[in-house]
Formats: sequence, C-alpha cells, structure tokens
Amino acid sequence: METETAQNPESKPDQSVILEVSGQTAILRLGTPNERYVTITPRRMETFEQALDKIESNPSLQGLVIIGSGPGLFCNGADINQISGVTDVAIAKGLASRGQGLFQRVASLKCTTVAAVSGACVGGGYELALACDYRIAANISEVKVGLPEIKLGIIPGFGGSVRLPRLLGLPAALDIILKGRMLPAKRGLKAGLVDEVVEVEGSADKGYSALEAKACEIASGRHTPRRKPIAFGEKILTFTGIGRKMVANKALAQVHKTTGGHYPAPPRAVEVATKALSMNVVPALDMEAQALAELIVTPESKSLVHLFFLTDEAGKRWKSLQDEVSQAKAAVLGAGTMGAGIAASLLSSGVEVLLVDLDSKARERAEAHIEDSLGKRFKYEPDKAKSSLAKLSIEGTIDSINDVEIVIEAIVEKLDVKKRVFGQLASLLPDTAVLASNTSSLPISEIASDLSHPERVIGMHFFNPAEKMPLVEIVRSSVTDQRSIAFTAALASKLGKYPVVVEEVPGFLVNRILSPYLAEAAWALGDGYSITDIDKAAVRFGMPMGPLRLLDEVGLDVAAHVAEIMSSSYGSRMETPPFTAKLASLGRLGRKSGKGFYVYNGKEGTPDSELSQLLELPDHPTAGSPAELQDRLILSMVNEAVRCFDEGVAGTPCRESAGQIDLATVMGTGFAPFRGGIMHYAERVGARDILTRLERLEKQHGFRFTPAMGIKARAAGSGGSFYEPIEGSSTMQ
Repeated sequence: METETAQNPESKPDQSVILEVSGQTAILRLGTPNERYVTITPRRMETFEQALDKIESNPSLQGLVIIGSGPGLFCNGADINQISGVTDVAIAKGLASRGQGLFQRVASLKCTTVAAVSGACVGGGYELALACDYRIAANISEVKVGLPEIKLGIIPGFGGSVRLPRLLGLPAALDIILKGRMLPAKRGLKAGLVDEVVEVEGSADKGYSALEAKACEIASGRHTPRRKPIAFGEKILTFTGIGRKMVANKALAQVHKTTGGHYPAPPRAVEVATKALSMNVVPALDMEAQALAELIVTPESKSLVHLFFLTDEAGKRWKSLQDEVSQAKAAVLGAGTMGAGIAASLLSSGVEVLLVDLDSKARERAEAHIEDSLGKRFKYEPDKAKSSLAKLSIEGTIDSINDVEIVIEAIVEKLDVKKRVFGQLASLLPDTAVLASNTSSLPISEIASDLSHPERVIGMHFFNPAEKMPLVEIVRSSVTDQRSIAFTAALASKLGKYPVVVEEVPGFLVNRILSPYLAEAAWALGDGYSITDIDKAAVRFGMPMGPLRLLDEVGLDVAAHVAEIMSSSYGSRMETPPFTAKLASLGRLGRKSGKGFYVYNGKEGTPDSELSQLLELPDHPTAGSPAELQDRLILSMVNEAVRCFDEGVAGTPCRESAGQIDLATVMGTGFAPFRGGIMHYAERVGARDILTRLERLEKQHGFRFTPAMGIKARAAGSGGSFYEPIEGSSTMQ
C-alpha cells in the first residue's frame, strides 16, 4: 500500500489529507488522527487538490473512498471563522467557486466514489459527500448528516443547493435545506441523505474498520447500495416547470409565514434550488456561488454567525466537569409543571432522577407528563424513551432524597417555604451536594441564609416549558462557590441548554430586561394603541410574538407578581399601569383562563374587542407613529440591557459578558436572532442614535425612557462600544 500525506511544505500537519492507494482502490482520509474535528480551510483545500491530481493521473483506479481520519470523524464543513471575516462579495464568490471546483472534480472522476461517514458530515462536509456516487454512514451517535447553512444566514454554496434536489427531489431537498436539518444515520437513510447504514459492533476502531471495509466493497464494485428512489409524484414536482413552480410558491409562502421576511437566505435558497434544476451543473453552480457571496456579507448572516460562536462557546465552557456530571444523579423537588418539565429534560439526557412531591395527584400528573414528553422527544427511538423513563423514581416524602449530587427545587414561590425546605435538604445530604432553586424572583442569599453551608446554594432558573426553552440562568449569590457554579452550568450543558451565569439581582438578567418591554406594551395600550398595533410592532421588529400575547402566555397573575417585585426594586421606571392588576383581579389570567388581552375560543386567540371599554381606555393613540411604537418597546429593553452590562449582572463588563447578554436575550426572550442579540443590535445601531431616540421618547413619555448613563457615556466623544466597559461601569445606573 502506498501512503502519502498530501500537504503543502509550509502547511501544518493538522490541515492535511492523507491519500492511500492499494491496488485499484484509493482511500482519502480527511485530516490526521490528532484532529478533534475537520473543517474545510484554504490549506486543506490545497492539499485535497494535490491528492486529486494524483488520483486523476492514475487511470488504473476503479474506486475512491473518502473517509475521516479516525472513528467519530468526517468533515464539519467550512471554517466559520473564515465566513465571519468575509465582507467583500467578490472574495466570497471566489471562495465558494474554489470549493465548488474541488467538489466538481470529485463528481467528475471516472472511478466510483464513496463517502464513508463516521462523524459529523454537515455543511460543506455533506456537500463533499453529495459529490460522491454513494454515501454510507456508521450507525453511531457521532454521525450527523445535513445542511445547516440556513442557520448562518447563507445557503449551501459548495454544490449542495444544486445537487440535493437532483438526489432527493425538490420538495424533500427544500425541507432539508430550509430547516437546516441534521439527522442521525438511520434517519438520514430514511430521508435519502445516505444510501446505506453500517451497523457497528465492538470498539470504535472496529466500527471504523467495518465502515471502511464496506466502502471499499462499494468502490470496487463488489456491492451496490440500494438508493431510495424519488417517488413518481415527486419527479413531476421536480423535473417539470409547472411542478417546480408549485413547489417554489408553496415553499416561499411558508418561508414568509415563519420568518416574516426578516431573513434573506430562505427565499434565496428556494430560488437557487428551483432554478438549478432547469440548468446545466456548471452555470447552476455559478448561480449558487453568487447567491452565497451576496448572502454571506449581509447583516443578518453576520448576526447569526455571531450567535453561532456564542452557542458554540457555551457548549464548551464547562467541559471540565462533564465527566462528573455524566455520572450524577439528581432529585427534583416539586412535581408541578416546571418540576415535571425539568425531570423530563434530565431523563432525556440520561440523568437518573428522583421526583418528589407530597401531592399524590401531582405525582400522577407529572409521571404522565414525563412519559408523554419522552415519547415525543424520542419519537424515532422508542427503546430510548423506555430506557430513559426507567431512570425515573417518584416518591412522596422529602426524606426519600439521598445519594444525589444535586437537588433542583421547583416548589411554590414563597421565601419562607423555600427556606424551610432547604434546611431539610441540607440535613439530608452531604455538604458536597448542590442545592439549586428554580426560583424566578427570590434572592438566593435569602434562601440560603440559615444554612451552615450557603456556598452550595445556587439558582438554576429554567424557562417554561422546561423541555423546550434552551436557556438556563445560573444565579450565584455573593457566597456561592465556584464548584457549585461549574457543576450546575455543566449539568445545564448536558441537557442541551445554554447556561448563562448571572448575579443575584431582582429579576436576574432575562426578566429584568424583559420587564420594561412588557410594561411599555401596557402603557402603549393605555395611550390608545390597539392590541393588534402593539403586537404587530414587535413582530415586525422580529420578535416571535407580541408582548401582549406573551403576557397572556405567561399568565397575567404571574406577570403582575413579577411586576410588583420589579417596581419595588427598581422604582418608577419599572411601574406598570394600574389596569394591568385589574385584569388579574377580574380573573383574566390569559390563555389559561380563556381571556386576557386576547379571547381564546381557538388555538390562536383574537384581540378582545371589549377590553378598551372594560378598562376605560382611549379609542386611538394620542400621538406616535408605528416606528415610534416600535422604539418604545425595543429601546426600553436596550436601555435596561446596557444597565445590566455596566453593572456586571452577566459578569465583569467585557466582550464576553456582552455576548452572554446577547445569548440570554435570544434564547430566553426570543429577541430577533437575525439581529444577533440585544447588545449586538445596540452596537450596530450605535450609541449616538440610541441616545437621540431615547431622549425624544423621554420628552414625550417621561422618565421611563431616561437614557442609562452608559448610553450617554458611550455617545459622547467618538462613541464607545457596547462590548467594552467604560469608566465607572460597576456603579452606573
């Protein structure tokens, strides 16, 4: 066997590919064994090109296998750092064209080509696999196949938008591309993304060898996978002009419904994938490269890439405790909606759970909820749902809690009750056990004040519904120790959540930023704006739903309780109109009672036409345009977010803590992802513009819009960054 590392003399070994030739079969290993993951970099492309030169010059080759350099590896696609740094369309198109050219060379090889996938095969990695004749994958957890580029505000640009519709048919291809779906091996097989799945037995090395052996069988012509055919109806919709038009129109309508027109990439993806089917491959690739180049420089793409880096870093930050967390057992105290949701999240991630509640009916409801939740979570893996449920124990007394590494309390929001319960827990568990509270508003230091070891008490604030919401606030008091913080954050990461560590302040981080936004919606209603006007203003900005609809979802009784805490803590800038409390007193609690700002006869609800008369509100706004209404809502959040940053609520003011606020606002409030988070939005708008708009609102609507000192300071002189601290930031209000 001839083995050669194809690399430039000046390149690093970990940027290479390895070419091996044995008889009439060549094996191209992506990367080298010391790499944790493989990306497509300019240097790697150069070494790949050198390897292809050798393959193309060897007429005796019958087959080529492209495989990762070891178990759990294939190719993660393009280097995201490179994407973030491109600001010129011509440069972007050149990079895309180079990648396309490389993969087109693979597609044009006269020998049989096989992509053998034993790890992440996403983005450009899957586009490389698409250029091969066959794709096979090992049935291991590390395997993911798909095209997630849409989540970065771009489209597949190394041939994926051109080749996938030809492979799957246009409807199925658009479903993959527009959702940015990444599938495990067996679901990839069902979707047609891979042609065969290799079952793995024994060690990872044995599985890798079995995958390579199967790929070599295919490459040499000794075995041919059975590819999923395109159904007849799908062929009509894919390979006829009228069929493509029908599919494109339906897809564009759905895109507009789900994105509100805020994201340029999805409609462009529909356009490219549809048009490419009526073109030869070479001009279709040029069209794809141009579309990618134009999208990669948009503000939307830059914002989404910014979020990608934040989420990627959040997943890595607490890795040092992952081994300890992976063996941990947890108790959840309280079997209400939140407790059941938290327990389901733990179980779905493989954590053994003891759920405790004094109420037998609550325990029964929680068990049913958890079983249903796991069934949905593992819809395609019923055995995993069953094994996860088997890790659940349910008890009716707090004395049953022992031999766990962490307790997550999710009981009633009453300080005296929590203090008593935490005292009991402290007496039952060793000093090394972490005592966490899911409180959304109570001070952690007060909950822990009577304990001999308050340093192990921490806030672990999940958002409702706990199974779905991706953010967890890790709330530290002044005495919480680093080990408790790291353990709790690592556990949240294990659940697939994004932990954000915040200081113990009223409202913590998310509710503090969200509260003035919700309050301002109520003030605008009192000024005569309609429910529809207010909620549309927020949705037009990019929020997933309007603030009044959100209040109905949260519950107006819950919102009134939080508002009382916020106004008593932060004064008049957090006050809400008197009529908001009246709604709750009238039994209008939102969706759960059938009436709030909306009336819920169906799933969506309609604005309550009787509300203005009931609350004696004006019939029309006294002043203001739709743009001003949007500013009232959004800038109220920006103002508070800057205060939080300068006060160090998310950590010492710096680029990292600003990023944590961005992550928290997107994952916790739904702040428009295409704007990159609230600090990213403020940075793009600029301190001077924000100050001018806030001062105008202050003149019209009063002290609620008094600009934060940090905004004034950054607007002075040449204008400062919202990602950098300013002098005196720790005391600014």
